[in-house]
Amino acid sequence: MLREFPRALAILLIPLFLIYSSIFACVKNRHSISQVLAAGAIFTLWCSPHAAPVNCGAARALLNFPIAIGTMKLLDVLIRRDNLPEYTAGPKPSDSIFALILLTELRYESFSPNYVRLPKHIKLFSEPIQLCIHAAAFAVLQSLPQVPPVLAYEILLSLYIIFTSMQLLLRYKNSPPLFAPLYLIDSFSGFWAETWHNCFTAPCMTLAYSPIYKLVLASRLPKSVARVAGVLASFSFMAIFHMYTLAPLLSQEGVKRIGLFFVVNGIVTVIEVAVWGKKRHWVRAALSWIGELVIASWVVMAVPFAEGLMNLDWRGICRPREYM
Repeated sequence: MLREFPRALAILLIPLFLIYSSIFACVKNRHSISQVLAAGAIFTLWCSPHAAPVNCGAARALLNFPIAIGTMKLLDVLIRRDNLPEYTAGPKPSDSIFALILLTELRYESFSPNYVRLPKHIKLFSEPIQLCIHAAAFAVLQSLPQVPPVLAYEILLSLYIIFTSMQLLLRYKNSPPLFAPLYLIDSFSGFWAETWHNCFTAPCMTLAYSPIYKLVLASRLPKSVARVAGVLASFSFMAIFHMYTLAPLLSQEGVKRIGLFFVVNGIVTVIEVAVWGKKRHWVRAALSWIGELVIASWVVMAVPFAEGLMNLDWRGICRPREYM
């Protein structure tokens, strides 16, 4: 991993430069040049694993993320080229800085429209304090028997801790919190729309929701049906994203369950909203916690965390496994 991973990261600098150049050309209204650069960026992105092969499954999974995210970001900006988000965090910067911010802000937090979503019923909270609270909860779960329900919440908390830590280190000054407190989850829809990070909402809208929504409307079906189809398309899009990125780490069964996790969450979210609408109720909250626990526990049983996250064989994580 130490020998191959740095070389693979270095190779990714080539498509990163091309992605930035394509976005910069788009900002300058040089759309033909932007499209040529985008084609080169996508080509080099997806060829990078062949240019710098990585045998370690964990490293391959890490490298799959920038490949998929870079592709989604570039396509999202190109689709919006005639109506780019408006910079609203102050005086508009130079085109070079504007393009850089477009590239690095997944939620477009400095722009309008943006994709920042936090619960409206809670006051602003401290991310460092919340990070400590969730880290403490993770430590408590580590002391319990590592059964699937406990492992499911450990994975949820570990993702919160990792991404919030990265957010605190890499954020812009005006970047809002990445997550809301997980203990305030009161519904499936609230979890996905308000609590969990929504870094990929923008590409979901342009690459999944909007095309399906317009297609269903063109079929002369009601708007309510088009919205449901768009939501399910977005969850399916995220299922494909996570299946691709995590494939080097999981068995075929594990990859399948990861995909079904998002598809089932999409279906349950649509049903929940149809039944409850925007109404908040303790029964709805209880059902969402129990339901998510059941779904996540089923997924966890097919991933290699049977002995708990802290008991993983870290030194052997690159060795071939039967489930890969």
